[in-house]
Amino acid sequence: MFPLGQKDGLGSQISNLIPALSIKGGKMTCTSIGSGELENTIELPTIKGGPRYCEVSLSQFTAAGGQVFNIVSLNEVTSRLRAWQAVKDQERRWNLALEGSQIGVFESDLRTGEGVASDAWYQLLGICNADGRNSDDEWRAHIHPEDRPKVEAIDSECIEGRIEKSEAKFRMRGGDGSWRWMRSILRVTERDADGNAVRLLGTMIDITSLESAQNLAEARKEGLEMLMANAPVAMAVVALDGRFILLNDACYAIFGYPPGALEQQALWKLGKDETFGNVKDEVDRLMTGTINASRIEEHYIKPDGAAADIAFRLSVVRAEEPSDTRLILQMVDITEKKRLESLKDDFVATVSHELRTPLASIHGALRLLAEEIGAEASERVDKLLELAGRNSLRLTEVVNDLLDFQKLTAGHFSVSLAPVDVVDLVSQTTADNAPFADKFNVTVDLDVPAEAVFIQADPQRLKQVVTNLLSNASKFSNPGATVRVASKVSDGVCTVSVSNNGPGISSEFAQRIFQPFSQQAEHLTRNREGTGLGLAISKELVDNMGGEIGFDSVPNVLTTFWVRFPIVMPDQLSGDTTPYLAAQ
Repeated sequence: MFPLGQKDGLGSQISNLIPALSIKGGKMTCTSIGSGELENTIELPTIKGGPRYCEVSLSQFTAAGGQVFNIVSLNEVTSRLRAWQAVKDQERRWNLALEGSQIGVFESDLRTGEGVASDAWYQLLGICNADGRNSDDEWRAHIHPEDRPKVEAIDSECIEGRIEKSEAKFRMRGGDGSWRWMRSILRVTERDADGNAVRLLGTMIDITSLESAQNLAEARKEGLEMLMANAPVAMAVVALDGRFILLNDACYAIFGYPPGALEQQALWKLGKDETFGNVKDEVDRLMTGTINASRIEEHYIKPDGAAADIAFRLSVVRAEEPSDTRLILQMVDITEKKRLESLKDDFVATVSHELRTPLASIHGALRLLAEEIGAEASERVDKLLELAGRNSLRLTEVVNDLLDFQKLTAGHFSVSLAPVDVVDLVSQTTADNAPFADKFNVTVDLDVPAEAVFIQADPQRLKQVVTNLLSNASKFSNPGATVRVASKVSDGVCTVSVSNNGPGISSEFAQRIFQPFSQQAEHLTRNREGTGLGLAISKELVDNMGGEIGFDSVPNVLTTFWVRFPIVMPDQLSGDTTPYLAAQ
């Protein structure tokens, strides 16, 4: 045990052999390496190898002659102490891990009613010093009174062996007096010979943040459900595979199904022959593009055979996980709107056709009457005939605009594309509209290339577009001003522009200028003649001919409307290229 020979040990001071032992006042004393479990444990001197430890027992014996002897009993415990230290180190690492993860571990002895718990468990309750505390008593003192019966009932099920483990959610009072939500999992780890539980082991974690998030999510879900339920239109939340996740009563009415019949059904599968396949295609387009919303109309046959036209408004709520991405659908039954639009179109077409012939007769009769009277007419008669002729012509133009617009919106309008010399067409159209500009005391300036420039267009319809731009520029120019008409070629594109110095286009009107029946609501423009259809028709015509129309405007400074078409190169021309100009 000692690194000395037998002769060296005999007669030596014990403190020389074992420095941790010494005699003071005739009594042997021991300098232990620690307290508690390490009390009376000393370290032995060693020459090589690791440290060695002994457990010391001290006593005294008094001989018959009164001489006192100190008796030292040594028991080497090096192996046992190293094993104990390894366990302690592992326990410390385990506690550090539990503290980092905020998982509290507890154990209960059902025989003694004693409970022990990790430091992390006590910290969940706001207790910093756990020495001498019974974790079972602390649990009963901190749990919310309303939650305790429920938790104990679940624990009893586990203790009695009816369930494998007890899982419970409850509130515990923290160190600051607030209630914190906890979740515990408990198991029986030991039973006696009769099968009675004698030892429990469990964990407890703080789930307050999770519980708050779940409560907020539930509140938002309830709010969404209430919003959808009271929405004036059909609304639904749909998964990417088309399954309805959430929908209101209006959805059942619009699709013709009884309440509850659409739960987990796929929108694409409703109706015959997958009626809403186009909606699915639109969703695919949304998912692969950069936009988050779209609108589409579909014709739908309900289960009872009734037909309906439905307008869909689709928006995408994207999530990190594609499977969590949702579609928000708003649906409106536009069947009646479509029917009324059809009636309106039929009425406009019928009335316009019925008006066109008598208007032509009236206009022709007025011209013949003016020629017949000739110079013999009085000044008053001349003015009346001029007024009647001008208004009959104006009414004829209105009827023609209505007919063109009705054809365009109904899809019954077609254009005949052919090579057109823009220089000749613009020059002739400008000359034809000079008398109209004179009525507003406006002059027209023309700037076109010297050589022919060909584009692919319908000459009659292109002339109609340029005429409309010229008439608008004349009407909305200041008296004495000049309207500038130009044709330029750049980068393979021919641009025809019409500019004036009138009041210009307001930012509000610019948003709807190409919409039907749109007119600028300003006192400077309200007294101008027009139906508000000219620009809408012009845009439809230019789009149908493969061109582009637009404008640039600085109010009260300069406004320019323009149309653009790709030019046709000479080697692309075929057949007769003689410019076609529509007859007046």
